[in-house]
Amino acid sequence: MKKIFLLTCCVFFVGCGGTPKPDGMPKLASCVITITSEGQPLPDVDVGFYHSDPNFRWNPGAVTDASGKATMVTYGQYFGAPDGDYVVTVSKLQRESFDPEKPPRTVKVFSVTDPKFVDPKTTPLKITVTGKTTETFDVGKTGEYLLREEDAR
Repeated sequence: MKKIFLLTCCVFFVGCGGTPKPDGMPKLASCVITITSEGQPLPDVDVGFYHSDPNFRWNPGAVTDASGKATMVTYGQYFGAPDGDYVVTVSKLQRESFDPEKPPRTVKVFSVTDPKFVDPKTTPLKITVTGKTTETFDVGKTGEYLLREEDAR
């Protein structure tokens, strides 16, 4: 009796196959990207894939861990990336601190990586996903690259 109860609880809590994929989602392949800066792992950066077809809606993304690795996820919850050609964006934004009581009431937004890596139109990074894919990209020197100023209110 205890075994049946435990089995029922496991099925209830774990489920029988997870969330179904959305209609039209292509098959996903395991895809792990490593981002480095001058050969050293770059943690906590956003990695985005942008398909060569601008109407493609299954672009994967992820955030790197302490070792600079990012396991790509499609549609925010499905591990893997659809096969295809992509440009790769790498971004880690920081905002300068400010005193809300003192002017100016704008805040500077910086990129830790060269701004060319932030925009899908200017990034030189490219990847072709075909089945299980692993790739390492080095974004060179990091720093504080001014992207824009925003209203701080």
